[in-house]
Amino acid sequence: MAPAVPLLATGLVGSLIMFAGDMLLYFTPGAYDMDGTLRPYARIMRDLPEGRVRLGGLLGPVAAFLYVVGFAGLPMLGMGELPWLMWAVAALLSFALVCGGAYHAQYPYLALAARAGDEGLVGRVADSIMALQRLGTVPMYVAFVLLGVLVALGWTTLPQWAVVLTPLVTSFLGFAWLRVPQPFRCVLFGGWSNLVLTIMFAAMLAFVLV
Repeated sequence: MAPAVPLLATGLVGSLIMFAGDMLLYFTPGAYDMDGTLRPYARIMRDLPEGRVRLGGLLGPVAAFLYVVGFAGLPMLGMGELPWLMWAVAALLSFALVCGGAYHAQYPYLALAARAGDEGLVGRVADSIMALQRLGTVPMYVAFVLLGVLVALGWTTLPQWAVVLTPLVTSFLGFAWLRVPQPFRCVLFGGWSNLVLTIMFAAMLAFVLV
């Protein structure tokens, strides 16, 4: 499994860069009350330095590229009767994170619209971002379920109990982070969609290297 190591390590770096992008875009020690729309994010970014928000947006495509490289290591962990299913997991996750990188790159426009005070423009930019988010959501969760099932069935080189370290399980912790106080809520809930992949890549690297 040694060839998988540099690929998985690259994916781990990608997840941390995407998390850093999240924090640059909307970390705040102040109010972080989500309502299912992007308007709370627009209000946060409206008051942040323009350069910080621009950098946060630029990190999205960079991180997405590194994620795709990292997902290329997943098929090397496949085994059992249908090893090609790990290719399907890798392809679905790659598509989802390319969408993720694309919508991260649009957040600076949301901030600009918010600074201009144009609520109609804020809504249109938010709709564009949410369309990309929805495009990637279904493939991502299909991949999470498929990966979790493959690990639980013993069809990967990971121990079966490692399913608890896959996004199929760790994603549910996101609901718990809504209840923690600020600023930890912003870090944990706001960045959890990337941190579940950080945990996944870190666990895979640990099992491959041991």
